[in-house]
Amino acid sequence: MAISEFEKQRQANIARNKELLRQLNLTQLANEFGKSESKNSHKPKVKKTTSSAPKVKKEPAAPLRRSRRIAGVKVENVEDNLELDKLEEEKEKERLKELESVRLSDDLKLSEVISDASVLSKLGKSFSMGDFYESIKNKPLASKTDEQAREEMEKLELYESFHPNHIMLTTARMTTIEFHPSNNRKVIFGGDTNGMLGIWAVDEDSEDEPAITRFNPHRKNIARIAVRPEVPEEVISSSYDGSIRIMDLSKNVSKSVVEFDDQWGDISGISDFKMIDKNIGYLTTLQGEFAIFDLRQAPIKRETCDVSRLHDKKIGYFSVCPTDNKLIASASLDRTMRIWDLRKIQDQTWSDYEGARGPQCVAAYRSRLSVSCTDWNTSGDIVCNGYDDSIRVFHMDKGKGILPYIDSLTKPEEGEIPENLEPDVTIKHNCQSGRWVSILKSRWHEHPKDGVEKFVIANMKKNLDVYTREGVMLAHFADERMTSVPAVCTFHPTENWIVGGNSSGKTFLFS
Repeated sequence: MAISEFEKQRQANIARNKELLRQLNLTQLANEFGKSESKNSHKPKVKKTTSSAPKVKKEPAAPLRRSRRIAGVKVENVEDNLELDKLEEEKEKERLKELESVRLSDDLKLSEVISDASVLSKLGKSFSMGDFYESIKNKPLASKTDEQAREEMEKLELYESFHPNHIMLTTARMTTIEFHPSNNRKVIFGGDTNGMLGIWAVDEDSEDEPAITRFNPHRKNIARIAVRPEVPEEVISSSYDGSIRIMDLSKNVSKSVVEFDDQWGDISGISDFKMIDKNIGYLTTLQGEFAIFDLRQAPIKRETCDVSRLHDKKIGYFSVCPTDNKLIASASLDRTMRIWDLRKIQDQTWSDYEGARGPQCVAAYRSRLSVSCTDWNTSGDIVCNGYDDSIRVFHMDKGKGILPYIDSLTKPEEGEIPENLEPDVTIKHNCQSGRWVSILKSRWHEHPKDGVEKFVIANMKKNLDVYTREGVMLAHFADERMTSVPAVCTFHPTENWIVGGNSSGKTFLFS
């Protein structure tokens, strides 16, 4: 029987829609797992209050658009009919846009949202703590000279099996990138502005394509990805949608463990988090707050966290002192880097938020422009950089130990910010990443096997730079295949491997 032209067109439309869904990956499928919420109204930056206001019950989103013909509505005027169709289409677009930002609250079975989870299953069953935990626990080797370290770094080469243009870890601008701490295999995680998380199992690459799996556990920027050495089969990610999720590679499931809101009940974007041990973690927000959470209390809400204020503006990054997890350093849009002692809670008289309380600020540095990041290494050094086109290193130990050194600084008035730090090393570095390139952030090599304290940062000339704690350049990675800025970058925790990601999700691996 011959197929009519209408049927041919219908089949073509079905095929086209399937292809669109495939290209969209999980973005639309993920809508099924979200809760329907109306768009939050804008809240003022500062609200004078001493108690949390009750949350307002949010009305569900409007139902899907229905045809007036099916509904039995008759419209005689053709022009009116077209105008109504246009209005309904606009409403539908607005509804879908709202859904794209709704936080996913349920657990996601990866087998239902990823067409091929075989690589994840293989990874989840093969990691063991013994692969890397002992090398992290052991003390670093005796420090090498800068020349020896430079020779070692010069041996690194850009991954050659595929051109970086074909290694698309994510499909939008990459905002964070991390190695799995295993030193027996290379596994890389990347997050982007759309909440997509990509996993590249480098050793599983075929001859035709990289072994990359992607899915959307979040709806907005993924700010941080981490793997706890004690639980190597779990990957934790946080997002500007106010959530922290744990992906279990062995069980192929993504669980929502933290859903953080502000005191008015609106989503509070999580800008960074760190796990202190298997259960306890710290997080910071785009509103300048800091919270301590316990995974054993999941699902975790604001009410179950110990919340305090560190800044009145966005905290872009924070780090924890490796020798004393009650000391943290925060970097903020308010142009300061601050060091806090979590053991001492007091009124924050400097804050514009009435009744604000938090830990004591024991040291601080004020920059000319905003501070993008601050990272703390095992030798007691803090590196920070920002939009004043400078990288600064603070040697917080000074041979005295960190607490004695802090005690020797000028003491602040109770509840005030001291601004008593001066950098030991200043490096000029172009950090003007602009709108389309992710913010440049300097990252220490966490547990270097060679014993050399060094950090990596992207260069706006489409390179990667590596410096020592004294500001000596050890490496300048450039390659003609790097045609864009690898803005987000990091070291492997123990090995001399470096990876960077760019604004379109392309990935550059040096090993």
